[in-house]
Amino acid sequence: MDVAFRDLMQRGEQAFRNGDLVAARDHFEHALGLDPQSNVARYNLGVVYRDLEQSEDAWILFLDVIARDGRAAGAFNNLAILEERLGYYRAAEAHYRRAIAIHPEFPDAHFNLGMLLLRLGRYPEGFRECEWRWRTSRFTPFRSPHPLWDGRHLAGTLLVHSEQGAGDAIQFARFLPTTAKLCDRLIFFCPESLFPIFEGLPGVAELRGPGDIQVSEFRAYLPLLSLPMVLGTTLETIPGTVPYLSPAPRSFEIGPPAIESPRLKVGIAWAGSPTHQNDRHRSCRLADLAPLFDLPDVTFYSVQVGPQSAELGAPGPWSGRVVDLGRRLSDYAETSAALQQLDLLITVDTSVLHLAGAMGRPVWGLISERSDWRWLVDREETPWYPTAHLFRQHRLGDWTQVVHRLATALADFDPE
Repeated sequence: MDVAFRDLMQRGEQAFRNGDLVAARDHFEHALGLDPQSNVARYNLGVVYRDLEQSEDAWILFLDVIARDGRAAGAFNNLAILEERLGYYRAAEAHYRRAIAIHPEFPDAHFNLGMLLLRLGRYPEGFRECEWRWRTSRFTPFRSPHPLWDGRHLAGTLLVHSEQGAGDAIQFARFLPTTAKLCDRLIFFCPESLFPIFEGLPGVAELRGPGDIQVSEFRAYLPLLSLPMVLGTTLETIPGTVPYLSPAPRSFEIGPPAIESPRLKVGIAWAGSPTHQNDRHRSCRLADLAPLFDLPDVTFYSVQVGPQSAELGAPGPWSGRVVDLGRRLSDYAETSAALQQLDLLITVDTSVLHLAGAMGRPVWGLISERSDWRWLVDREETPWYPTAHLFRQHRLGDWTQVVHRLATALADFDPE
């Protein structure tokens, strides 16, 4: 049995690394059947159940692991993940802290606690705990012999580098003008695709893209998402003045509407990047937006890019009602030019929501029940973007009620 058990465990671990959760589940279930006393098999199976959204099964297994080993920090961390998903925030916080008490150098538990605290609006401690992200396997740190900037005035050049996705870069770019006042010169290192919307950002002396940067060019550095921690940002002190991005005008015309003399010109985007870890929850389908197209006096402009834009080619109530801009949008500057010509943007949680919010344009966000930390809890407004309104799911995966509420609001919307 020992040889068979070890083989099943190895196969399960390999399948999990390859992203084949069903195979991993089958191997770990078989292994646990061979050795019901194995806490490792029980824990591994719980992790797979967690990722397969079999939350009740995972919950039972993690509780069983803890009953057998009261110092199983990983099980406490995973139990907290499940509790946070279900909205049991107090219990989740207690179990993240229990995992940290058992294993003080547990990066994932620290980072997960930080994300929970940010969700709850407890920013100072939340951002401090999120600094542990660089010690998890999910992030690759920027390597430099220079020190991390500590927020004190720097006599010299500071390098701030973007991290994570375009939406994060757009959201946190608001901190750069304040940061620039605390150093002699500021270089912002980010993907070149973002240059057109960040050019002219107050205080940024230079934008730099991927490639070599000499250590002699700066004296200290900091990741972009660490700025609010260093600056001591609270929920009440988020720089919320918009627009803070004013991209240079770009020659881009959205073209004539799909209907004659529309009351409103409304942009739509229904899907984010398929590689985002939460994309299956945050994105929807074009078909989910069907009730919007019953409004006779609204013309729609799709700013959806990527493979999901092909959904416009399928027959549906959007046929003849939507102007497809997505295939013409080559960069964020053109997208910003399109947004300036629209009365409103309706979008799921993706970078174009951040762009519209940063530009001070009216934007309605379709927010999943399993939402990102930045949208806080049970709020229809957001301190990050004063011109945004959030339409939240009340049941995971159910966009029906969200879109019906949105369609009702759109029928009464006055852009003036």
